[in-house]
Amino acid sequence: MRNMDQLFSNPIQNRISSPDTQIFSGDQLAWPNLDLEDDINELSAPVVKDASLGGNSLGGSSSLKKLSHNAYERARRKELNELYSSLRSLLPDASHTKKQSIPSTVSRALKYISELQKQVDILERRKKELTTANCKPGVLNKTDSITPVVSVSCPNDTETIVAVNLLSDVAAAALPLSDCIKVLEDEGLHLISSSTYSTTQNRTFYSLHLQVHV
Repeated sequence: MRNMDQLFSNPIQNRISSPDTQIFSGDQLAWPNLDLEDDINELSAPVVKDASLGGNSLGGSSSLKKLSHNAYERARRKELNELYSSLRSLLPDASHTKKQSIPSTVSRALKYISELQKQVDILERRKKELTTANCKPGVLNKTDSITPVVSVSCPNDTETIVAVNLLSDVAAAALPLSDCIKVLEDEGLHLISSSTYSTTQNRTFYSLHLQVHV
């Protein structure tokens, strides 16, 4: 039986062993110079490098946006501080040495606006009363005829024209022209010219052209 197996067996096949058997049957690999770990690291290195570069690019863009935002905020706060400083300088009794807080400045500004509005309303009512009194038709009553009517106009920054309309008897007795001039000069005005004339309705008019001392 053994002789029969030896007779029909393939001598070539017996001399060629299986590749798997040669590679994995022993303790040492068939290719001792093959280092799979180095090859894997070499292939994966460019991928890691590219990922690192991408991360730096994203980080740089985020930093630029943050710097731009901070610069914008600084400029905005500086502009707001300048506006509040201008508003503070317009308020009465403003202290330039003591810096007020923004809420305090806004509160004072609102209060001051309310006070100014009240003054405007008072002046508007007074103007309306004077206009109505000067435009009354017919003969003035006794009270209006005694009360002098004074109007002031300013042609420029240094000159003033004062017109006084009063009853002639009052002008001669209680308010002569010389007294008017003296009062105005005591207020710091310099008389340039003056004139006076009377009407048939027993009214006297003073016209004084004055200059402000500079």
